[in-house]
Amino acid sequence: MTMIRTVAVASLIAVLSGCAHEISMTGDPTRLPALQTAPLDKTVALVITDDEAGREVITPGGGGDKVSYHPYRDLELPLYVGLGHVFKNVTKLKAAPDAETIRARHLDYVVVPTIVTTSSSPSLLTWPPTDFSVTLTCTVTDPAGQQVVTEKVTGTGHAEFSEFRRNFGLAAQLATADAVTKLQDSLAGAPELHK
Repeated sequence: MTMIRTVAVASLIAVLSGCAHEISMTGDPTRLPALQTAPLDKTVALVITDDEAGREVITPGGGGDKVSYHPYRDLELPLYVGLGHVFKNVTKLKAAPDAETIRARHLDYVVVPTIVTTSSSPSLLTWPPTDFSVTLTCTVTDPAGQQVVTEKVTGTGHAEFSEFRRNFGLAAQLATADAVTKLQDSLAGAPELHK
């Protein structure tokens, strides 16, 4: 009987391992800390294409499982809020702006993010990741497409079972908030953007 039970448990683990559980990286963007300085009097466009927004990423969770999420879709709102702390006016676009869009929206800069994530968990019993990282590389160009500055930051998040049992994406959301907070600080301090 013990042998049958062991085989049954092993079979269940084999079936469950490899599952990709969907989580959200967004969190509550209203909790992003405001800067101590006033926003720069500039209008910027945040560009995230439909292809990027629809891109699914799968990384390790706990218990041999995996988690799935959409980094660009999930970070669009936090990035929009963070850029709003740095610049007076922010607009969202689904493609690089053409000359007419640049004129119509009075764009000073275009911001294009690249997002790389990692996740992990030592847990054998629970699938949500306990550790998560978000690396944001944001390239800022002028309306002519010339690079003004590129800022790269990495945010990390850690959550234990007692913290994430009601919010399975907590580690990811903490990493997102950390990355966006660091990004807004870096952009606000970039002398190239104060011209």
